[in-house]
Amino acid sequence: MSVDGHVNGSKSIQVEEHDSTAHQACYVFQGGTDTYQNARRPPKRRKTEKANSALIPPVQTPFSALLDGCEKPENLRLRHAAFHEQWSKQQIRVESILQDANSTTLEELAEFVKASPESYHDKIPTGLILAGPNIAAHGKLFEQMAVRVKAEAAGPVVILHSGQASNLKTALKQLIKGATSQTQGVQEDDILSDQRKGPKLLNYDLQILYDYVQTHAVRNVVVGFQDSEAFDGNLLADLISIFSSWLDRIPFILLFGIATSVDLFNDKLPRSTIRCMQAEKFDVTQVEESIESVFVAATAQSNSGILWLGPSLSSMLLERQRDHVQSVQAFYTALKYAYMAHFYANPLSILLASDVSHGPLQSEHFEAIRNLPSFRRYAQEQMAIGNLGMVRDLLNDDSVLFETVLEQLNQGQAAVNDMNVALDYIETIRSYMHSNADIQRSELYVKAMSRELAGSAMIRDLLVSVKKLPSDRLAQLLSQIPDLVSMELSDLHDQLQTLLKARSSHGNPLRSEHDVRHETLRTTVVAQKVELSKQRSSLSKDDAAYSKIVNRVHDVLQSYFSRTLINPQSLFLHEIFIYDLKSPHRDVFTAKPRFAIERALSAPHDYLGCSCCNASEEGLSSTQPSTPILYQLYLESGALINVFDLWSAFYAIVGREDGDDDDEQKALALFYRALAELKFMGMIKYSKKKTDHLAKLSWKGL
Repeated sequence: MSVDGHVNGSKSIQVEEHDSTAHQACYVFQGGTDTYQNARRPPKRRKTEKANSALIPPVQTPFSALLDGCEKPENLRLRHAAFHEQWSKQQIRVESILQDANSTTLEELAEFVKASPESYHDKIPTGLILAGPNIAAHGKLFEQMAVRVKAEAAGPVVILHSGQASNLKTALKQLIKGATSQTQGVQEDDILSDQRKGPKLLNYDLQILYDYVQTHAVRNVVVGFQDSEAFDGNLLADLISIFSSWLDRIPFILLFGIATSVDLFNDKLPRSTIRCMQAEKFDVTQVEESIESVFVAATAQSNSGILWLGPSLSSMLLERQRDHVQSVQAFYTALKYAYMAHFYANPLSILLASDVSHGPLQSEHFEAIRNLPSFRRYAQEQMAIGNLGMVRDLLNDDSVLFETVLEQLNQGQAAVNDMNVALDYIETIRSYMHSNADIQRSELYVKAMSRELAGSAMIRDLLVSVKKLPSDRLAQLLSQIPDLVSMELSDLHDQLQTLLKARSSHGNPLRSEHDVRHETLRTTVVAQKVELSKQRSSLSKDDAAYSKIVNRVHDVLQSYFSRTLINPQSLFLHEIFIYDLKSPHRDVFTAKPRFAIERALSAPHDYLGCSCCNASEEGLSSTQPSTPILYQLYLESGALINVFDLWSAFYAIVGREDGDDDDEQKALALFYRALAELKFMGMIKYSKKKTDHLAKLSWKGL
């Protein structure tokens, strides 16, 4: 069916309903006030009154006004500045870890590139970089390597990817283009064309690269294969053979990124190709170790830290990292998003600013504080101990509430900091217990933040192990724990040193009464039954004195851990300095695009927020956009859709009762545009069984 007509009397179009290229057409029409998209929408009125300049902030920020839109512009800017202030501190810590993660490997690669080529005996110098199975982290590693090696190689560094080198010619083109374009002032199309005489060379001829090396006095040409396992084995063999034949003229150095093992990489290449290379192996810090260091830097903060991640969010980030094997940069981005989400959506995060005062705070801020669950719990605790006047002042006087909030906020942050310091001591003590299973710091943090560490079996076993330490190892342990734990612990350390000096002539260390060497099993037979009983051997004078010291150390550490391993969720105002919301991260980093698209097409009023697409209206409406209308008709159809029936139903909704030919032309243009968008989203395709039908490809909810 073809329809000829005019759109607004100025542009003519011809539409083929069953043409396979109809979705590629571009329909241009100038809608008047009676178009379907604007017919029932009131025209925008021009504002004649002068805008109130006091309501518009002079400096725009990406943050939105909270407190039901009542937040002042200066508080909005202060909250935005607090986010940048706090994240900049974390950014310095995290980026220093990311830069130092591969520093040792990069130094070794730089020394490898600077080595004299005579030491390789006419073989290609080859570096095998064991980058690990996390492919997502290889990109950052090779970027750092290219920058570091280029400064030492005195020549170009070209990184080849498997997608850029499908065959030999393409690989050589990418190599020549990448190497010769790294010098300023050299054009890619006619490189060295003026200097060379004779016929023009093909763009994959290595003679071009040789002329470039001679002209620019290049010392080395470093070629990196980032995903070497993804390259075809025959292609790699051909490239290495060509590089070997040109090695006397072009000083090649090869670097291979290996995700599996050297043995599997060697199996890909023939022996004749392997004999052309002299390889060295380089180990890279694994991504798991880097992520652990980044997480510790973001959570185990010093006294300057004022914002921590909650246990639920921390568990989700670490679990997503383990399940999806993402790069360190993705984990770093998730941490930054956590900071941004907290300051963006929490109006009370303004209290984390370093220069906050009572002046900028509004009455809405104080009402928000009084509505916090931790405030209600704090008020109930004060009432339980008889501080009724204090609770009355907190409810009625904003100045008293502000002073209390600042004081309690500092105390809460100090309590979380002390808990992180206690985790450091737990790691230190565990390092002296060789029999204990290895537990990462991130796991300790999650358990401590969720109140699973205090009084747990792990802490009890740890303290029991301290009782069984010999004197030499206990002395080393006490020297690693500062006086911050307890001054009594320092006195016990001095007593232990005095005891050890008094018996310096004895070679064996002292052992406490809890040591298994002081226990013996005794077997007795009573009424033809064998009974086993433990019997302690007598202690020497020095061992008895050492046992008293060990028992005191145990009691001091037990008291310290019970005091510091608190429940952070029970602290007053923990909602301000602990962020533990999972839903924003889940929506952003594990998004559901299909669900969002289906919801937008089924309920466009939820996204448009306009009055014409009223959510209370049931069924289809002509005021809705054309694509949602067609999508809802599409849902009501079967596996095969008759295009004419679909058009008839569409026009029955959007068309007017007194519509003319021009009105039908506009509706047809909207119909074809909506049909093309559904085809672009993969919901329909043209049927091969019937030329006038469409095949349905997806069903809602599947």
